[in-house]
Amino acid sequence: MKKITYLALALLTCLGFTSCNDEWSDELYEQMVSFKSQVGSNGVYDVYMRYHADGSARYELPVIVSGSKQNSHDITVNIGVDNDTLAILNKVKFAVNREDLWYKQLPEQYYNLDTTTCTIPAGKDVALFPVKFNLEGIDLSDEWVLPLTIEPSSNYKLNTRKGWYKALMHVKLFNDFSGTYSTNTLNTYIDDGQEKDPATESSREAKVINDSTIFMYAGTIWNEDVNRKVYEVAIQILPGSVNEDGAITGPVKVWLRHPNAKVNFQVTGSCSYYYKAQPHETKPNIERRQMTIYLDYKFTDYTTDPANPLRYHVKGNMSMERLYNLLIPDTDQAILW
Repeated sequence: MKKITYLALALLTCLGFTSCNDEWSDELYEQMVSFKSQVGSNGVYDVYMRYHADGSARYELPVIVSGSKQNSHDITVNIGVDNDTLAILNKVKFAVNREDLWYKQLPEQYYNLDTTTCTIPAGKDVALFPVKFNLEGIDLSDEWVLPLTIEPSSNYKLNTRKGWYKALMHVKLFNDFSGTYSTNTLNTYIDDGQEKDPATESSREAKVINDSTIFMYAGTIWNEDVNRKVYEVAIQILPGSVNEDGAITGPVKVWLRHPNAKVNFQVTGSCSYYYKAQPHETKPNIERRQMTIYLDYKFTDYTTDPANPLRYHVKGNMSMERLYNLLIPDTDQAILW
């Protein structure tokens, strides 16, 4: 009797496993198409591209199809420019009457779509949609976004979850010296000859002008100041020399990017840089590249309180570190953002 019971239990167990295995032969989730474009806290998708003198750049945007089973047929996805979503995002994200802070849609002169379709082949779950950029002469004082969308079609279903069928491509040009600097030791004094109680910012972003030049706002001018463009300071990294420790040191050229007599910008001391690449202490495949810039200049803030303009003396240094994965041969792709 016990043998019969054991045999029955074994048979039921086998049938159970067979039933479970059969479930995996069916699609458990809907197959839907979307972009792979992770939205950051800023509400857009940051696209990092190295600056080239001719303005050329190329980015391959992943288009994916979801599901538990492998894609069994070619899926031709229609892609177009989205002229609506960016305006909605701006109104939600920024304060009323601050259109100077809005993301701006990238004009057609700065990009080219060779095709408006992307085919995900059978047996694949991802395809790359190429976008060519021609960014020569673009002014990164403004925040430029190329908004793309997957257009509806009877041939596929859109993944509308959290707007995954849209890609708000935020143009982030970089060179070897751009990025977010720690500025705790870049002091801004009231220019009264005493150099007491300096004001500081914890960090400042330096943006690209060209392959050797960056710009940032003078002193502690607020990043969202309505008059911020008046105070853009350009910093050019000039050729330097290699020290005994392998570091490169040299001078920097500093000037007011948009000359304005009221700002009365003046370099008042030696401005230089220190650049060094060295292995990471605990990660053998990672290289640390450190950049420190020493600045000394004066300027007048005439917009915060027009009736009482203040002159400031900016003096100190700012530092940035960028990590590179040495296992990735393409140095642009090797940066750990």
